[in-house]
Amino acid sequence: MEQKTEDAFAMVMQDIVTTVQYRLPSIHVVFSNLEYGFIKVEQEDTNHSYYGVDFKEVDYAKIVEAQGAIGFTIIKISELDEVFRNAVELEKAGRTVVIDMKINHDRPIPVEELKLDPKIYTAEEIKAFKERYEAQELKPFGYF
Repeated sequence: MEQKTEDAFAMVMQDIVTTVQYRLPSIHVVFSNLEYGFIKVEQEDTNHSYYGVDFKEVDYAKIVEAQGAIGFTIIKISELDEVFRNAVELEKAGRTVVIDMKINHDRPIPVEELKLDPKIYTAEEIKAFKERYEAQELKPFGYF
């Protein structure tokens, strides 16, 4: 009987080695932007010096390939559909897949700055926000 989990967890290298060794099909996604953005923002907001938040470029796809998994790197949103389609097929075939998504270094958008609510913003402002952040599918919190 095949057991499949939908739970999210933090990937560490030994997870990849284990899933490959025991032939546990899985897809892992790494969001890499060369920094701990949320900690950097906290340090910035509290006037602390940056400490331990910037990283050197790492190619996680190559690292996991050295461990026997399949690795993909995404640098453009337009690559998402194809890579995820391939990843799902490989997982169905029993493989471990890691997708290294290179994301930008922009400061995270505070929730209160999501310009989606038509009661507060004009249709033009909402359209401009969705285009800028490629957020066409986002809905205002009131929708939910």
